[in-house]
Amino acid sequence: MAWKRCLLGCAAGMLLSSAAVDAYNIKCGPLQLQLGAQLTFIYTDNVNQSSGDLGLPGIKQDFGFECGPVISGGLALPVRVGNNPEELLTMRVSTGFSYKYWLNGGQQVTFSAPAGFQLSLPLHLGAWLVTVGDSFTFKNEPLESLVAVGVTSSEEYANTVTINGTRRFGRVALSLSGSRNDKWSPANPSTEETVYSFAVTPSVFLQESFSVFWANSVGFIFPKDRTSRSDGINVSTMVGVSGVITPSISGSVGIGFVHSQFDPVNSGTSTNNAGSGTDGITANIGLSYTQPLRPNTTHNLQGFYSPGVTATMNNSNYQTTYGARYVISHRLGHGITLMPNIGWTHSQSEGGASAKQEYDLLSIGVSLSRTFTRHLNAMITYRHQERTSPQQGQGYQVNDLRISFNYSF
Repeated sequence: MAWKRCLLGCAAGMLLSSAAVDAYNIKCGPLQLQLGAQLTFIYTDNVNQSSGDLGLPGIKQDFGFECGPVISGGLALPVRVGNNPEELLTMRVSTGFSYKYWLNGGQQVTFSAPAGFQLSLPLHLGAWLVTVGDSFTFKNEPLESLVAVGVTSSEEYANTVTINGTRRFGRVALSLSGSRNDKWSPANPSTEETVYSFAVTPSVFLQESFSVFWANSVGFIFPKDRTSRSDGINVSTMVGVSGVITPSISGSVGIGFVHSQFDPVNSGTSTNNAGSGTDGITANIGLSYTQPLRPNTTHNLQGFYSPGVTATMNNSNYQTTYGARYVISHRLGHGITLMPNIGWTHSQSEGGASAKQEYDLLSIGVSLSRTFTRHLNAMITYRHQERTSPQQGQGYQVNDLRISFNYSF
């Protein structure tokens, strides 16, 4: 359509036509905040992410916009515990309020997503560095990860309380951690759960910025809905390397073993009442490469194989999930960055009331960002996302074009 070509051409011209936004524009003692505004124009050819498998008339294109204020920042307060020296209690917030309007699909008013609040307090207790923290996040309509069919948004709330302790013994380090994670999802109540996790990770630093680690963890899963899911436990161990591997490559690589076991599903009508479990290999890789002769280009590769994952499918105890993602970040010029990316994920249910669920999710996209001034930046983002599944009516395709402008006061 002519208007789409015109809009894209004008925006691309603006992006290619001149430093980072200043840090904070509201300062009051220890409180420092950055107040700004965002405006995004959106085009999609499948606004409801409807499935074409059933031949339904739900697939339709739409054009809309989203706008509203955004705020980020926080404060740092000195705190003294016992006879220890003062530490900084830091609180950070990132949120906003957005109004979204679709030409054919009405309007929506909500908090900007993702939004979050983080609280962190480091404590030096003898030779140990102990960090106590809390993190609350809100997500709504994350196109890059939203896998449900026939929905335009998927609200999700999560709160995680953590405590971590680390001690160095020369080249050897020991890390102990514990956490509680609570997840709420009004649109998908069967994925709501509480997870308690505990980990012990010894590591050996072969160099100051390169280490070999052995991570051991156990997690206790308690779903809110016990008619389609049940309590379970995950036990895993992994060995790997982390840090600056070569002058051009940094990241981490690990491989290990995981055991997952779940109780019988407490539903008299469930098709899978028996308890379920699995043993399998787990692996992950996350590497960043910058070519010495071309420092303006960075390659990022991520890959993972994870049995025993929970809360990614409705009515499923746990899932085996694996996939890969590749991103190139290329600086075209001062303040101009091009970022093509491709990602693929496969997930299949291994137990629960929907033990036969599985899907593949392919995502291909590219973004072009431009910083005009200390206060104004813009970005053009295109994404093609495709979900395929053996189950009828569980696949969709969507193409999404967004042109965003962000202004910091």
